[in-house]
Amino acid sequence: MATHLHRKRQESMIAAEERQISIAQWHTLVQRGTVLPMCIPLEGDSMRPLIRRNRDHIMIVPLTRPLKLGDVVLFEKPSGRYVAHRVRRINDSYIQTQGDRCWNPDPWVALADVLGVAVMVERDGLYIPLDRPLARALGRLWMAWLPLRRGYWRCRALAGKCLQKMRCRW
Repeated sequence: MATHLHRKRQESMIAAEERQISIAQWHTLVQRGTVLPMCIPLEGDSMRPLIRRNRDHIMIVPLTRPLKLGDVVLFEKPSGRYVAHRVRRINDSYIQTQGDRCWNPDPWVALADVLGVAVMVERDGLYIPLDRPLARALGRLWMAWLPLRRGYWRCRALAGKCLQKMRCRW
């Protein structure tokens, strides 16, 4: 049964890649009740290492269930830019998101601005589910390690500066 579901998801992801519509057009269809999965490449690096720029595709489906911490959602910023980030906090009508590679969280986003939730990442022909409890738990763990990652990058930068100064003296 699980293999059948995984195969069905793969087939629907392949079908989603063949559609040539914009995110705004997709959102209009969803509001009309037409439920289509959408597969998009991301342009930025804010979700690395989970999603690599212009190489990986994420499958977005309309939001049909309550959001959970660790979900990756697609939303529209007031500037009209579309962003896919991980849910960090949830309250009654707003969520706070943060990219996996971002140091600071995004401003609070109204739930009405959430266009969909990412359920899968396609990487080099491999389909990685994101809507499973384990995937969300790993995402929350990655966010919890943010202070450790900050410390690592600061130490690395300091070591680089020290090495540059040592090279200048020789």
